[in-house]
Amino acid sequence: MKLQHLSEEIVNEIKELVKNLIEKHHRPATEVIIDDVDLRGMLKISRRTALEYRRSNLLVYYKIENKIYYFLADVINFIKKAGKK
Repeated sequence: MKLQHLSEEIVNEIKELVKNLIEKHHRPATEVIIDDVDLRGMLKISRRTALEYRRSNLLVYYKIENKIYYFLADVINFIKKAGKK
């Protein structure tokens, strides 16, 4: 599966959102948990794209009672890997 390259503007916006999440929760990224809706809003992707990232094992996720969750640190790692391609 081919990842879309993220524009510099989107990357900067994501960095700002990540910074705000970390400050809001007063925790490191390894302890901040976001849900699927937050992820899709942050990355500006569709539900289907998020599903494809999960199915392709590109993005680590956790499913609890039919709800999808991500650690912010895993999302950051995903973005870094996607940006290198």
